[in-house]
Amino acid sequence: MTPLTVWNRKELPDYAMSLANEQGAAMPYPAYGLLDGVARALRGRGKEWIYFDHSYFNRGWHRGNFRVIRNGFHLTKILDRPDDRMKKFGVQVEPWRKTGREIVIIPPSQAQIAMYENDSWLVETEAKLAQITDRPVTCKTSKQTPLRDFLTDAWAVVTFASVAGVEAALMGIPVFSTDQCPSWPISGRLKNIEAPHYAENRHEWASSLCYASWNWHEMPHIKWDDYHYEML
Repeated sequence: MTPLTVWNRKELPDYAMSLANEQGAAMPYPAYGLLDGVARALRGRGKEWIYFDHSYFNRGWHRGNFRVIRNGFHLTKILDRPDDRMKKFGVQVEPWRKTGREIVIIPPSQAQIAMYENDSWLVETEAKLAQITDRPVTCKTSKQTPLRDFLTDAWAVVTFASVAGVEAALMGIPVFSTDQCPSWPISGRLKNIEAPHYAENRHEWASSLCYASWNWHEMPHIKWDDYHYEML
């Protein structure tokens, strides 16, 4: 198989399938992103599939990085993996922040709403927060403001399944998410918003996520018949 000479994210599934064929591997059917509806169709069939989307770290398709998940959209458990790839992606774990005033909600995207059929999540979450805290609640719906700038006075981040939950947790801001989110293993439970969970295993969690994050140059070295970075 000739390596990709020009990075094109839309070629990822076909390229991965070709590599798997070269390895003699029975690769599950690949899907790329949520927008074309393929992932939703595969998810509903109850068969094995592989999902490609934005990387957890050093994000941006122009960098050639992406994540690969088996039978799901995110890695939602902690795998026992070394931390060597943290250096590759420049991942740093900042101390937990135990100050801040606001609760920042990062709602699901329209594509996630369609996938999970959860158009009421934001309203329901705001209602729950109103019952358990007097803190001001801000909803981040625009991607124009960098996340770090938006979280300067954040006490906690609440999200459905956004990778922004990973970014926030690495910044030291407690995260409260659903079990569909990659931050789930180090997440607190919403009822405890005033007593956040300061997980002690963020380094191990980040190391695990790094092993579900890849660059397109690494694709020929992935063993597709033994790829088990999947949802819990």
